[in-house]
Amino acid sequence: MYLKIKKHSWSLGILTVIFLIMLLLNLKTLYVADDYVYRFVYQSPSPTAIAHPERIKTWLIPYSMWNHYMVWNGRFVAHSIVQYFMQFNSKVPFDICSSLIYLAMILLIDKFGRHFSGKSHNPFILPLIFVFTWFYLPYFGQSVLWLSGSGNYLWMSIIYLGFIFFNFKNRSTDLTNIISAVVLGFLAGATNENSGPAAVLIVLLFMIKRFIQEQKINVISIISVVASGFGFMTMMLSPGSQARGNIHRTWGLVQTNIAGIFKMTIDQWIWLYLLLLILLGTAIFFRKLSMNGVWAVIFFVIGHLAAVYSMAFSPEYPARTFFGGVIFLGIALFIVIYALFSEQRQPMILVSIVASICFLISFIPAYQDINLTYHQMQTEYQIIEKSKSKKVTIPLITMPKSKYNANYGVIALDTPPTALMNQWEAKFFRVDQISGYRTK
Repeated sequence: MYLKIKKHSWSLGILTVIFLIMLLLNLKTLYVADDYVYRFVYQSPSPTAIAHPERIKTWLIPYSMWNHYMVWNGRFVAHSIVQYFMQFNSKVPFDICSSLIYLAMILLIDKFGRHFSGKSHNPFILPLIFVFTWFYLPYFGQSVLWLSGSGNYLWMSIIYLGFIFFNFKNRSTDLTNIISAVVLGFLAGATNENSGPAAVLIVLLFMIKRFIQEQKINVISIISVVASGFGFMTMMLSPGSQARGNIHRTWGLVQTNIAGIFKMTIDQWIWLYLLLLILLGTAIFFRKLSMNGVWAVIFFVIGHLAAVYSMAFSPEYPARTFFGGVIFLGIALFIVIYALFSEQRQPMILVSIVASICFLISFIPAYQDINLTYHQMQTEYQIIEKSKSKKVTIPLITMPKSKYNANYGVIALDTPPTALMNQWEAKFFRVDQISGYRTK
């Protein structure tokens, strides 16, 4: 046991530092926007339609999600997780668990890199994966730190990445594997509208490759893919989703969306694309990556493009919906990085140090912005909780400046008590009315 810990001491140390960073950021992020809605058994998006909302409890989540499915959207997997954590009076349980989920995501990216490169674990690649996610996950605050956003994006990534990895092994057709394939496949298909199906596409591409090379297809993989189709259709056929997404899709709209997404990808990821091409070309030229590894890179890039460009068929494509696409692109990149550099310990230490310095330069202003919002919201909470009146007036937070701030770009308290979040927070804190005013 001691030898095992000593062998992995660098990895454990690095992961501990990452966990503490994420825990700090999570602890400094209070409830945001939809979180106040999901404190209650879901009945309506409008607080005025609910006279006496019922606080959510574990046994009420299925009923709440049924209402949510019928009224709002079909993301019952993500929102079940959100509502589970919203039943507690403290956000700390979520903060700890979500920080661990973030570590799990990093370890899965690392595992994919090792698996397809055929290389051994290098602990100094872990900081690079962390820095990659820090700089490239879209709207980090909304998709990672915001409780509702994290449930929809960060937590769902563990399910569809687990689904992909589950299908790499040629599993025997026994009851345990069949049940696992059905459950994991169904959940992966129901994670969200673009990343889940892209994960299924990646699995299908590997299945086709194996069939061409070996004339074999694993029955368990077929079961998991079929189950994912049922999960996806269950999510998409939600009456709530159908009602809210009932728009007239024209080829002109799709073309406009494709142009917008293309511009966004070039603006944000052009250097990643170029880096991946250069490293992949180098790995192929020096025969550092097998053809199986090359195909894996290609399949994950296809999954990346599918997750991103499928959003062209949506009426809108907020940046956080590209979370899964970024993860797939990162996996492709780290397969090649592992193939080229995993055995070069000293250079990787140097690169990790440089990457960590870049992270710190970015982290300090981001943390300052998050911390400012935290203290301002703490003041809001204290005023509401200490008020002897059922009609409370509070100072509003200043506009967040950092995309690492979960409150950046989302709906928040406003000046009139009739504003949507004012009404929801009034129900959350059990007061009649919350008004806001802006300080200079």
